[in-house]
Amino acid sequence: MKKNRLLWWAAPALAAALALSSCSADSGDSGPTAVGPAKISDGGLAGDPIVVGSICSCTGPAAGSVGHASDVMQAWASSVNDHGGINGHPVKVVTYDDQQNPTTALAVAKKLVEQDKVVAIVGQSSLASSSWQSYVDSKGIPVVGGQPVDAPFLTDPNFFASGTTLPVNYLGVVSQAKQAGAKNFGTLYCAEIPACAQLPLMLEPMAKQAGMGFAAEKVSQTAPNFIAPCMALKDKNVDAVTVGGSVEVIPRIAASCAQQGYKPTEFPLGVSLQKSWLSDPNFEGSKFAGANALYTDESIPSVKAFHDALDAYVPGLRDSADFSAPLLWPWAGGQLFLAAAKAGNISPTSTGADIVKGLRTLHEETLDGLAPPLTFPEGKPAFPLCYFTGHTEAGAFHSDNGGKTTCIDQNTAAALMKALAPA
Repeated sequence: MKKNRLLWWAAPALAAALALSSCSADSGDSGPTAVGPAKISDGGLAGDPIVVGSICSCTGPAAGSVGHASDVMQAWASSVNDHGGINGHPVKVVTYDDQQNPTTALAVAKKLVEQDKVVAIVGQSSLASSSWQSYVDSKGIPVVGGQPVDAPFLTDPNFFASGTTLPVNYLGVVSQAKQAGAKNFGTLYCAEIPACAQLPLMLEPMAKQAGMGFAAEKVSQTAPNFIAPCMALKDKNVDAVTVGGSVEVIPRIAASCAQQGYKPTEFPLGVSLQKSWLSDPNFEGSKFAGANALYTDESIPSVKAFHDALDAYVPGLRDSADFSAPLLWPWAGGQLFLAAAKAGNISPTSTGADIVKGLRTLHEETLDGLAPPLTFPEGKPAFPLCYFTGHTEAGAFHSDNGGKTTCIDQNTAAALMKALAPA
């Protein structure tokens, strides 16, 4: 896999994917819920802490999705401390908001390394990581987990993914449609966000590889209705649809299609799951693929632990409209760091290189069902070949396969990357 081939579509796709969920603080819930602030606990542990850093775009265009990422990281640290710490040592998280500003992002990354003396960047939720990627690489500070759709997790061996990366996640969406019996896969993608135009370029080869027809229509998110593009897909016999647009527009498009008697099955990315969709009849029966376990499924012990920690340390977050799928990502990053720290017997005097050694010892690590099997080969970025699937039924999100992953083989992965590479 060549880096330039991956970045050709991965970086735009990241922007498009997070654009889908950037308005998650939606008006669909019955009034605002007070959230936090996060409670911080050292667990009564004595001695110097293990210090890690985290960067989030907590304010800015994607605040609706990741605005509480720093609260999640603090909840993770407090939960770890209240359960005995890491190898008996307390953990301390220092978080900064980069405001999705590249200059600010680089400045806070330097502050974490040079002033706060962090041993790793953990659970990163920055949408400006390209501005500080080479800096932390040069300083030997590993980036442990966070938003797995971020492009560096595909290309940089110093970025250690805690979930399924973008190409396999998209393949999961298309595979869901194929398994549901769809004959033709389509996308309606927004005209206002340039990155949305990359979606057909990625989805078409995947659909063709799966033996389905493909169609795409551009839509203006400010249009009074979407009758014309809906009918265009209907005329092409598209029976499975994924939409590239803001969260508030996705249900408007579904409603516009339904008013014309056109009701294809919806196949959103797991990144765009929002609570407000559960009361929308047009999303009943929708299917999705995700990078990590379904963030609402308490039958999975690791997700239940996530919920319990939020309730204990960030009261109100789970009941708010801001509780969306991307908030599981920083928690998963923290859990990956915890696994590596235990494997590597990390202490407050350990270095970034020690963290990497701990990560390298992990083999098909699932973080107790939270992540796909994770292995980190020497000198290469991880490329998890499994994804999670689920569906919407009776006003709730449900995991498929008992919360277990669906996996592709190496040959399928190679064919996928060949199909996505530009000519």
